[in-house]
Amino acid sequence: MIYLYTFLYYSLFSSVVLIYGIGINKIAEIGIVKFKETIFYVKCSISIVSSAVISWLITYYLLVPLKITELYPLICFIVFATFSTFLGGIVRLTTGRNTAEFAVSYLVILLSIAESSTLLFTLFISLSSLLSMLIIIPFSLTFRRRVCSNGRLLDEKYYSLYFFFLSVLILLLSVWDIVWLNPEVIK
Repeated sequence: MIYLYTFLYYSLFSSVVLIYGIGINKIAEIGIVKFKETIFYVKCSISIVSSAVISWLITYYLLVPLKITELYPLICFIVFATFSTFLGGIVRLTTGRNTAEFAVSYLVILLSIAESSTLLFTLFISLSSLLSMLIIIPFSLTFRRRVCSNGRLLDEKYYSLYFFFLSVLILLLSVWDIVWLNPEVIK
């Protein structure tokens, strides 16, 4: 049951996009720029999950016993760069497409390592982070279509409305965490 709570927490209630701000620029671009091919998203997902798992193993079995856990961001960077370059090379050789992406993937890996205590939690946090991005995309596309349906340009006023819309989404997802609605607090 704790894994379900973790999954729901990082995918909905403490959404990586809304609360942490990871990938908010990419989500805002999705409605404007054409969708990339699915191979890009598959490559990013595989590199995030595999890098998070390998980085957690190295951190837990090497850095923690040596008491040098401050180096885990460097380990995460090296592991992610290795996996991303390897998978990017395979994709480029087979399809001829460029699938380079760094910031969002690296930040999701850092979050999943920093917030987890076991390997399974690392896996759940990284997968729920990816799911939280997928959950926000339809809301973002719908908002853009609704606002731009009357011919409005994508200017500063649009982005201020967009961030107001995201703040309303944050409030809607966070309202369930009020103390009197949470039965676990009363016990």
